[in-house]
Amino acid sequence: MAKYLGGIEDSNIEIIGISQHFFSSGFDIQYYNYQLDTLAVQKLDIAKSLVKVEEVSAEIHSSPNRSATGALVGYLAGGPVWGIIGAALSGTPAYEKHVVLCELANGWRFAMELDKNEYMAWKEAMDKRK
Repeated sequence: MAKYLGGIEDSNIEIIGISQHFFSSGFDIQYYNYQLDTLAVQKLDIAKSLVKVEEVSAEIHSSPNRSATGALVGYLAGGPVWGIIGAALSGTPAYEKHVVLCELANGWRFAMELDKNEYMAWKEAMDKRK
């Protein structure tokens, strides 16, 4: 799920979150409007609403603790060979996260963190626009 990192500086609103639609090229920005004292959701289309998307960083994360635990359990259960097997089978798969800067047609600029699938969907929608 997309994670809002900050950037929209409007004293009348507070961003609660950003979520992407699963089966379309749209996303929602949830925010609290202080002037109206209401919680609002703005539905936007990626290709139509985004003026600019720039990738700041892409990182691959994995957890070495899980592999070490699997190796220890395997070693204790059956010796060195099982320790190697335990380490190989218990490792968590790596996951990617992308930090992107976005600018909307209404002038809002913000940073957000996307997983691999979300980033690919945003990139594909932006490429279709060109």
